[in-house]
Amino acid sequence: MKTVVVHRRGRLEMYRQGADTPAYWDAHWRRHPPETMAGMGVYAGFREAIERFMPREGLIIEAGCGNGNTARTIRAAGYDIEGVDFAPQVIEANRAIDPGGRYRVGDVRALDCASGSLAGYISLGVIEHFDDATRRQILREAARCLRPGGVALVTVPHYNALRRVRHGLLSRGAPPVDVPFYQYFLRAEELVGELLAVGLRVDLVDAYDAYKGLKDTLGCKGLLDRVRARGPRWRRLVDHPPRWVRAAVGHMLLVVAVKPGEAASQRKVA
Repeated sequence: MKTVVVHRRGRLEMYRQGADTPAYWDAHWRRHPPETMAGMGVYAGFREAIERFMPREGLIIEAGCGNGNTARTIRAAGYDIEGVDFAPQVIEANRAIDPGGRYRVGDVRALDCASGSLAGYISLGVIEHFDDATRRQILREAARCLRPGGVALVTVPHYNALRRVRHGLLSRGAPPVDVPFYQYFLRAEELVGELLAVGLRVDLVDAYDAYKGLKDTLGCKGLLDRVRARGPRWRRLVDHPPRWVRAAVGHMLLVVAVKPGEAASQRKVA
């Protein structure tokens, strides 16, 4: 599959295959079907942010839950979470593998949630597949549905310092006419600005998955795998290094934003 990467308007754009329809994601999740996730903890990349900020009381939705694997680990950690996705076949697959879980078909662009009804909103690698206007619409829906003090955790591919050095000059050009748009890589300032624009307050900016950020940008998978193979401590150092390293090379950008108002009663403050 042909992939084209273009630096344009201060961000990185990837062209490969359209990814803004239920059909695309049903096909994608058939290749990566749901797992029970029994005994699996919340992924280290965003575990601390969830434990620190996400309310323990009230409903959280994962907006664009896909195969539901992350939602199941978050539920196992004691949160009340429902997975929402616009791809109906993957919702059926989630229900089949996890009858006790909560999953429903829904569109993140127009959520079937009452205004002010949600304690939390989680979006992991979803909004980057939509154009600017639609992305703003999705974030506006998140803000509408959150209660005062409610928390949004949003992640997107990160146009970090390493990628800016790698692609800022070498990947300049016009979008291809023969390859569909796939996703954006966003700078922290851009995502923060979009969350502020829909009325949320930003409380945390972080990044995660340094392994993929380094591997994809520098092509050094072999070296990274050898370092990781030296033991758990080395693996953690490569996968989840100190925060300043993550900011420079982390594949995914993570932002936690709060709807102004009364603080969520169970939210932890560092």
